[in-house]
Amino acid sequence: MNGSNNILIVAANEETSKNFAAAAYEYGFSGVSLSDGKELKKTIKPDSFELVIISTPLENEFGLDLASFISNNTASAVILTAAQKNCEEINKKLGDSLIYVLPRPLNKQILFQTIHFALTARKKLLENEEERKKLETKLYNIKQINRAKCVLMQYLRITESDAHRQIQKRAMDQRVPEIQIALDILKTYEI
Repeated sequence: MNGSNNILIVAANEETSKNFAAAAYEYGFSGVSLSDGKELKKTIKPDSFELVIISTPLENEFGLDLASFISNNTASAVILTAAQKNCEEINKKLGDSLIYVLPRPLNKQILFQTIHFALTARKKLLENEEERKKLETKLYNIKQINRAKCVLMQYLRITESDAHRQIQKRAMDQRVPEIQIALDILKTYEI
């Protein structure tokens, strides 16, 4: 992933940004980027950062919408910091999202622990997404191969096992995956 070991700090206050940047380097991040949040929704890329920390409130918005946008549209883990009095309401508004909310003032040990949890959860989610995509592809392939077998059975009046053998033999002869043969068959016989 492009953003491996990169963090984005979003804060309206320059001193806050510098403090988070120092903590990020201490934690072990190699790339630290700073932003005030303006135009970030338009410029952030889905795989730019492992982690985004947003210190609320921002200059042009509170930061809750930005946190939700980043969480929903990128592969980044998101931590949002807010005044302690606002944290309960923020958590209610966020519902079941995977945005970690930390009350200020922050304790460095709790920040580091939360970063660890957020990155671990992110890693597991990315692994699950990759596995889901593999399973979707496998299911798609099975469906298309079965459709191709049905087409061969219908048009050539052969049994299912003969249709299956025919697909396998063509795949071996042409040295291509069975799905490619199945799609060729479907293209040939189906309108």
